[in-house]
Amino acid sequence: MGDDIEHIKRNAVIQIVIVTLAFIMLMRVFPQGVVQNHSYSRQKAFHTSARETLRGDAFTINDKKLQTVYFSREHLYAVKLYMVCSVPDKSNRSDFILFRLYDENFSCIYEEQCCCGDIEDNGYLTATPDMDVEPNKVYYYEILIPEDCGGVFELPVADRGQLEQTENSTLYIDGIVNDNVALIADFDYARKLTAFGVLFYDVMILAAAAVLYIAAMVALYVYDIYLTQYRKQYMRYFRIAASAAVAVAALFLFVFSVVLNRFGGGVADRIFFAVAIAAAIAWLLLAIWLRDRYPMPLHKTKLTVGRKLSLIWRNYIQTVSFGLLFYALCQYVNADREYYHYTNTRWMLIFLAIAFLMMYSEQQFLNKLSILWLIASVIGSVMHCRSFEKGTNERELAVLTCAVVVSWGLLLLNILIAWFKTLRQGEYRFQKPAAVQIIYGVLWIVFSALMYLYQFEKIWVYTATLPFVTMFFLRFTPASKSRFLKNFTNGILLSFGFVVLFCFIHRPHHYWMLYRYGGIFHTVACTGMYLAVVFGAAVGKLFGTLKAKESMLVCCPFECFLVSVTAGYIFLTMSRTAYLSAFVTAVLVVILAAFAFHKLPSNVWKEIGILSLMALLCFPLVFSAVRMIPAVINEPIRYDLEHQDRGFMVYRGDPIDSDKYMTVPRFFSTLFGRFQKEEAITDEEEGDEEAFDLKLPQEQYLVYTGNDFAGTDIRTVKDDEELEKEQNDVSNGRFDIFMDYVKALSFAGHEKMALVNEEGKEHVHAHNSYLQVAYNFGMIAGVVFLAVCAISLLFSIRLAVTQANRFGIYIVPFALIIVFGLISVTEWAFHPCIPAGFCFLLMQPLLISAKLSKDAEPSKRQEEL
Repeated sequence: MGDDIEHIKRNAVIQIVIVTLAFIMLMRVFPQGVVQNHSYSRQKAFHTSARETLRGDAFTINDKKLQTVYFSREHLYAVKLYMVCSVPDKSNRSDFILFRLYDENFSCIYEEQCCCGDIEDNGYLTATPDMDVEPNKVYYYEILIPEDCGGVFELPVADRGQLEQTENSTLYIDGIVNDNVALIADFDYARKLTAFGVLFYDVMILAAAAVLYIAAMVALYVYDIYLTQYRKQYMRYFRIAASAAVAVAALFLFVFSVVLNRFGGGVADRIFFAVAIAAAIAWLLLAIWLRDRYPMPLHKTKLTVGRKLSLIWRNYIQTVSFGLLFYALCQYVNADREYYHYTNTRWMLIFLAIAFLMMYSEQQFLNKLSILWLIASVIGSVMHCRSFEKGTNERELAVLTCAVVVSWGLLLLNILIAWFKTLRQGEYRFQKPAAVQIIYGVLWIVFSALMYLYQFEKIWVYTATLPFVTMFFLRFTPASKSRFLKNFTNGILLSFGFVVLFCFIHRPHHYWMLYRYGGIFHTVACTGMYLAVVFGAAVGKLFGTLKAKESMLVCCPFECFLVSVTAGYIFLTMSRTAYLSAFVTAVLVVILAAFAFHKLPSNVWKEIGILSLMALLCFPLVFSAVRMIPAVINEPIRYDLEHQDRGFMVYRGDPIDSDKYMTVPRFFSTLFGRFQKEEAITDEEEGDEEAFDLKLPQEQYLVYTGNDFAGTDIRTVKDDEELEKEQNDVSNGRFDIFMDYVKALSFAGHEKMALVNEEGKEHVHAHNSYLQVAYNFGMIAGVVFLAVCAISLLFSIRLAVTQANRFGIYIVPFALIIVFGLISVTEWAFHPCIPAGFCFLLMQPLLISAKLSKDAEPSKRQEEL
């Protein structure tokens, strides 16, 4: 291993990749239990290639074939039922049939919808009950064809003697007993791994990781000794090959989507696809050929190899922890049951504790007391969780609660150990805070006390204060604070990657009811709030990295790409709150960066123009990716709160050119129509400007009419006078909600967040964080909260101006504070499990403890700590 930073980073990356893959595999074995022992009972007289010779009679809605079955194992994982299906009309490939499993009393114990398109392609139907059954006890299964299904089916049967199976027994054909033939099916049984099996798989995974690691070490050793001198040539060949691959892929996609028009749509869609392909080529070639924009420094690092590797590892773990934390926050916001609020709150606390622990080196937190705590707490957790029944929600909550106790106990223990060592060695020096810092801290203490006093049933107020108080005891230096902010920002962007990946697999862009893209969320308001936070982090990272450099694209291509892509996703939401937040945040960050880095005014306009141009050029790329990739993968997921009508919702099996997918003309027509206020909402949809797409009764709309929605108007049953009043309200009813909450304000706060006005109409929340805080905890708390927000904004500005030249990432707190302030005007965001609220709360300890003078330089010893 070389001792220069280039080799250290390279080796650390290889270690991280191998260990991460091994860790994921280990988790899939236990506790996820994805790896299981499978045993198959396969039929002997039939296979896929022979299905043409064993075609059965046509099977329709009027036919009944009830198959008796006796399972031979305790846990039935899947049933593969061979059948022939043809769908004359390709638009009906998403039609489905039902597989039902009955017990001996003919009670349906399992039902699954199976897509006709999959059956047509594969030649079999696969149902996955994944449930316990009783061996050698009678069960029944059958296939049901809905009345509106357009597929033509054949269910082949074979002689029971040829099948040589014990499972399939008597077949009832339209109620007539037939003991000679049976349906042709395979049965997949599964059972969990034993303790020995888990250990065996774990050992195999670790052995494979070790072999891979040794092979990588040998390969790198050979490369360093014999091939280093050819590095430039290899890189050039690689870039040429990569560029050629990009060109071939782009040509194929252009022919497939634009020339052949396989995704459907008109001229506008083809133009968008062509622009998207060109933009993708430009970004990829930029990444390939401008890799030298990030040259590895060749100087020796001041830290030892071990300490530098430790720092890289801790940065990685902290970044991943924040990424998973924000993904848990997304799941909290998107939860449709209180149970998921409980689980994701615990996940948030677990990942936050891990992230805080990474502020210590392994020499600090791997000590005897920590090991004793881990052993004792794990034993106690096992004993506690054993009192709950397996597989229940209570058991899962108990496990997560114990994980919170274990992780936070370990963190608090190490905080105490670190402070004790510091005091014993006489290295602690109390620095008197500035007067404004004292005021800032006192205001937060007063505000927290008022929240506790008027919390009523609100448990989240403890989560909004106590975890973040821990940060005051972590002893941040300016350098460690910079590292923390970088990892936090990268974690937000990593969570965005998780969200985008999920959306590419499961969330298509609908033409009709969900024409405003909600992504991973079931309301566009939640999407807009989350994307505004991601945009703020991306913009802050971009201008913190750019500093006073001239060329934005050449110096920061990756950061520019993230900002542009995030802006494109925001544009898809049609959320005016997100539009305003992103635009104002970008402008203010550009101005603050210009002031902090002493840029000319002309540079400000130039950077705003370049950023706007990149966002506009990247929008076709984002639109096309959201349109194409989910259609090709074809695994859509709809939430229970969303419409489930197959007439206009994308379902598995729909062709990629289905008219259920969004088109460019439809997008812009609804976008412009939205800003002309052709829509109105009611507070029964939670006052949500985005709820209009999801929750109004279906009978208030024209029905789905086929291929062309562009000229279809939305008709409601509201009378003309009420409709005209709502259309003239630019706030979508929020002004009325604001006034109702203002009238209800008091000094003592209120037990519930919701309010019932004088007309008996209930508002779920105020759609304004400042009003909601004042309503929840009293008017005094509301005034103090406003003062805290104002001071935090001033501190974030001062921090960027005084420290950004040295630590460019210090612009991020300002961006996140601005995002929170803007979102809070129209949405409820002050909550530790709402992304914007979490960012605001996490920034508070960093800002309160910040040194805001330019001459406040840390000592060398402090930097090392």
